[in-house]
Amino acid sequence: MVTLLKKLSWIAAGLAIVQATATAQPTTRLIVPYGAGGSTDTAARVIADKLSSIWQTPVVVENKPGAAGTVASRYLTTMPPDGKTLLLVTSAHAINALLYSNLPYDTLTGFTPIAQVTTVPNVLLTGNDSGYKTLADVLSAGRKNPDLLSYGTAGAGSSVHLAGELLSSMTGVKMVPVHFKGDSESIAAVVGGHIPLSFNTVSGALAQIDAGKVRALAVTGAERVPTLKDTPTMAEAGVSGYAVNNWGGILGPAGMDKALVNKINADIRTALADPEVAEKLKASSMYPVMGTPAEFDQRIRSDIDMWRPIITKLGLGDGTK
Repeated sequence: MVTLLKKLSWIAAGLAIVQATATAQPTTRLIVPYGAGGSTDTAARVIADKLSSIWQTPVVVENKPGAAGTVASRYLTTMPPDGKTLLLVTSAHAINALLYSNLPYDTLTGFTPIAQVTTVPNVLLTGNDSGYKTLADVLSAGRKNPDLLSYGTAGAGSSVHLAGELLSSMTGVKMVPVHFKGDSESIAAVVGGHIPLSFNTVSGALAQIDAGKVRALAVTGAERVPTLKDTPTMAEAGVSGYAVNNWGGILGPAGMDKALVNKINADIRTALADPEVAEKLKASSMYPVMGTPAEFDQRIRSDIDMWRPIITKLGLGDGTK
């Protein structure tokens, strides 16, 4: 009996050591610059769950919303470059560089680009009773009556606002933005016939499209969206050269070791290649992107260059760079 008790005590001690070791394993935090429940938060949790399995250490999602994502970005710049604090940003990260003249960080040098992880297309919507069956119908009506067209957005300076401004700029058709607090409000305005058009994320609009409450006229990316396979791209609908999407990508603090960056990038790509991860993202109309740190850095820079003339022309924000 004494021997059995000793064995049990050894086993208990061993389990305690294992438990203590597991508890002591360093946790990686993946910061999300928006509240819980949105598409960015969803992507973060799907990716974090897979990375936890790959790394055999916890990867926890932490929401730090505020100031169009700049609160979370500022926070990341205060963290050590050890790869234990990462940030999942959206295309707003590049846009913010143009909207705000006094950001508490440098968008291009204050971070380490690790990987773009998703592309998120936008879609142009109209009400079922609007009479617009195609994008060509919209543009023709706008040319005949320059004061006719308005479109809903998720807010001034948002990617969907700029998608509309880009369409107006490329076609010469006047379109007046009407800003709401998000996808749901602008879609409701279209359904109610208060505005004729709205630019929305596909993820935010898909349920209403599937329910037949709104009509999708064109998607903004270079390729059709699998969940809206019958909806043409802007280029297919007659606006040659138009191609713009939202995106999601992971940053670290500035000064990260290159080998560490490449290791995290490789593991993120492994996570995104997992069929279950890919399907979970696609279910929310987010599509995995597997690229290098250099490609993600270039994506941020090219977005800034693309949006600079539009934002400058519109006089958005408190100053442009």
